[in-house]
Amino acid sequence: MILEKLTVGPFQESCYIIGDEATGTGALFDPGDEAMRIALAVEQTNLEIAQIIITHAHIDHVGAVAALVDEYACPVLMHAEAEPMLKQLPNQALMMGLRFGKVPAVDAYVEDEEVVHVGDLAFQALYTPGHAPGHLAFYSREEGVVISGDALFAGGVGRVDLPGGSMEVLMRSIRERLLALPDETRVLSGHGPETTIGEERTGNPFLAGGLL
Repeated sequence: MILEKLTVGPFQESCYIIGDEATGTGALFDPGDEAMRIALAVEQTNLEIAQIIITHAHIDHVGAVAALVDEYACPVLMHAEAEPMLKQLPNQALMMGLRFGKVPAVDAYVEDEEVVHVGDLAFQALYTPGHAPGHLAFYSREEGVVISGDALFAGGVGRVDLPGGSMEVLMRSIRERLLALPDETRVLSGHGPETTIGEERTGNPFLAGGLL
């Protein structure tokens, strides 16, 4: 598996370029900003981007989607429950004193436990709401990685004070879907450094402190 992480935009969001080395097929997970920089990084991998996959529709995770769709003419995939928030991107931007251009279209909905393929790589969608409606994580058993979006971070969990957020729902998502994964699973989150399920199970203050 080819894996490149770029930290982009004012919110320091993590965009992941994932590729199957054997087929040369790639995907972009959560391209949140700096479309040109992401495209230049893709060029260095020699991957052919076949799709853009979105964990959730907060502005810092989708800000570069429209420009990259124009670049690669590829479909955009997300959970159906996230689409209403996607359509509110201009309002999200105004709340943060920003401007937002073209709202990207969604080409296909991804359902819970559906398997999304990147070349010969397989990622199982895990429905993990609580931080945002329709939030998905993507787990590759073969590669031992989960792209957790903003559900789980190194030493933290997603904020729940935005529309559609719920700490109760988030904790259930983490307990039932993410902590069910093997301890050695690498966690590639939407912000901050890489961690593992085992490290968060024992050391994350939100999880070890009794909230679960």
